[in-house]
Amino acid sequence: MINNDQLKRVTRAALILLLVSAVFCISAVFIHSNRKNRDENEDIVLPETDMLREMAVSDTFTVKSNMVADDVDDVRKVIVLDAGHGKESSFMSDEEKADEGYIYNEARGEWGEWRHYKNGTFYKDCEGSGCTGTAPENGSCWYRLENGDRDTEPEINLANAEAARKYLEYMGYEVRMTRTSSGQNPSMNKRVSYCFPNNDISASSDASAYVCIHSNAGGGHGTSYISLGEAYTQAGIPEDYTERSNGLAERINSKISSASGLECNPPIGGEEYLILFNKCPVPIAYLEIGFFDSVTDLEVLRSSSDEIGRAIAEGIDEFFND
Repeated sequence: MINNDQLKRVTRAALILLLVSAVFCISAVFIHSNRKNRDENEDIVLPETDMLREMAVSDTFTVKSNMVADDVDDVRKVIVLDAGHGKESSFMSDEEKADEGYIYNEARGEWGEWRHYKNGTFYKDCEGSGCTGTAPENGSCWYRLENGDRDTEPEINLANAEAARKYLEYMGYEVRMTRTSSGQNPSMNKRVSYCFPNNDISASSDASAYVCIHSNAGGGHGTSYISLGEAYTQAGIPEDYTERSNGLAERINSKISSASGLECNPPIGGEEYLILFNKCPVPIAYLEIGFFDSVTDLEVLRSSSDEIGRAIAEGIDEFFND
């Protein structure tokens, strides 16, 4: 016979066992459910996870039509970002100069490149004749390498270009950088080759725009762009080359001013002779963002590259989606 105390102990043990079993069953069901959800989600990869975290800093950022190609005829636009200048020429070996596309002018005894192509051609250097002849006052078709040396500006240009790339790629554009480090200083010929697939200049240009990113100097303040003239004869440029180039630059410059607080200056004229204007096969925006020799502008340039890069991307996107 089982007395009352024994019965109570047996009952209590049974209840404890039942409770433990229930907890075990519930835990097993929960673990199985989580494992199933995890397995189902293993195939889902979110692109550019780090990028999305960075984009989350602003809930006002909007992605427009280039983000996803909804139509079979939609093609991702290619944007060439050119961080102006680069490694100082005195630190470049002759081999580096040649690899970057510069040539040695025996008659002048210096490295450089020709400002123009022969009229109606692409990548056929004028060598001083058969071109538009546009050149700075008292200048010539020849541009010596040392003229492009800068202090401070190259690093600023690269930071702004890298930031612009981040936002453009998030929007869905294909971005090609003419340089990605401070150890590079490509010739203008090499820079414009990025307008072609795999830098193959024998193919048709597939870039939609070329954005040249510079900073100004000379004692001023604010942001601006250099406007094109009309005397461009390189092969392949569209009929509205000048109009579209200036329109793109104006749109970007306005965005940069609003985003950075830099004063929005009018376009810079009188420099229609610039090499890139005479060699680029697609619409080009030539930006002069702030004055790196101004203490106040330099502070903005060094602290606001992300805002400036985003403004460049938004200006480009608005131009192509209006």
